Amino acid sequence: MKKNRMMRLASMLLVAVLLTTSTISGTFAKYVTTDGASDTARVAKWGVTIETTGKMFGDAYKDGVVAFVANEDVDTITVEADTEGTNVVAPGTNGTLAAYDIAGTPEVDTEVTYTAELTLTGWKVDITDDGVDNAEEYCPIVFNVNGVEIKFVDTVANLETAVENAIVNATAKYHTNDDLSAVEDDLVVTWAWAFEVDDATNVKDTALGDAAAAGNAARITLATTCTIAQLN
Repeated sequence: MKKNRMMRLASMLLVAVLLTTSTISGTFAKYVTTDGASDTARVAKWGVTIETTGKMFGDAYKDGVVAFVANEDVDTITVEADTEGTNVVAPGTNGTLAAYDIAGTPEVDTEVTYTAELTLTGWKVDITDDGVDNAEEYCPIVFNVNGVEIKFVDTVANLETAVENAIVNATAKYHTNDDLSAVEDDLVVTWAWAFEVDDATNVKDTALGDAAAAGNAARITLATTCTIAQLN
């Protein structure tokens, strides 16, 4: 009898535990929502190149154009420095001061900018014969920046500034995926010294040549840079 009561009591306790376990399990239930995402990217293309072409000046010119003096060219050279490697300019000569060809199809907006520094020293002539220094500024070099002709007006400083500004103002902006090799904004700067313009000009040109022979040669220097950068 006592054993049966114990068995019934144990059964009741077991049922109570099972009921309690079920209640606790329900108490700790919760809402759950799950989501996910995945993505992949690569670096945007740049691949921009700048090529500089042209020859600013030379120690020899063939038909007025900068030339490489080979044996077979000697008789056709019209202007040649007395020292190899010494660049010269003279009436009837011309050349390319800067020619930048850009290429690439970047996947970002870009801006092409230029810097320029033109230095003209010693470009003065004195065509009087009165023993007084009446030297006046004179530069027969005519520059051309992307098809725009720039000549000496009043002062050498004005000429320097005009050429530098024209080069700097050649700045251009391009949109994503523009083919830079197809645009027409590449910078081209050329120079030329006209041959036999008129008597008055010839006298001044001769004065420059005589000054060079006396060790006082006028000089020309142009330094340019081209930079292509991403725009924000």
